[in-house]
Amino acid sequence: MRTMLLSLKPEVFEAISKGKKIFEYRHQFYTDAINAYLYISKPIQKIIGFIEFDKRINLQDWKKKYENDADTVNRIEDYISRNYKYAMPIRKFRMTTGITLSDLKKDLDKFIIPESYYYLDNFKDLESYIKKNIKFTGEIVENSFEKVTEKDICRKNY
Repeated sequence: MRTMLLSLKPEVFEAISKGKKIFEYRHQFYTDAINAYLYISKPIQKIIGFIEFDKRINLQDWKKKYENDADTVNRIEDYISRNYKYAMPIRKFRMTTGITLSDLKKDLDKFIIPESYYYLDNFKDLESYIKKNIKFTGEIVENSFEKVTEKDICRKNY
C-alpha cells in the first residue's frame, strides 16, 4: 500500500486524533486506500500521527445518494463550491512520537514541507528516516463506517 506525507492544520489534527473528524475532504486525492504520516503545520511544525484511509468517495456520488435530504445536499454543495471533490474515510488514526521540522531540516538534505501531500515512494530517504524515527504510542482511534448517517456528511464542526 502506498504511503504519503499529508499536511494538516493543528485543529484538524486534534479533531482526527479525538475521533471527531472521520472524513478528510480534498480537491485531489489518491483513488485507493492509502496510509499517511501527518505533518502538522504552524505552530506545531512536526511529523506526528499516522492515518489509514479507505478508498476515496466522490462528493457527487453522495449528492445523488442523499438527493432526498435537502440539508445534506446543501452541505455537500457547499463543500463542492469550496473546491472539494472527494471525501477520504479515516479508517484508523494512530498517535506516534514526533519528528520536529528542525530535526527534519538538520538530518535530511532537502526536506520539503508538503503543501497538501506527496507520496513517500518519491522520497525514499525521507520514508526510511520517518520509519526509523517514529514510534507508535499505542493510542489508536478506529472509525466504523457501518453507521454513517447524513449528519456525518460534510460537517463543518467536528
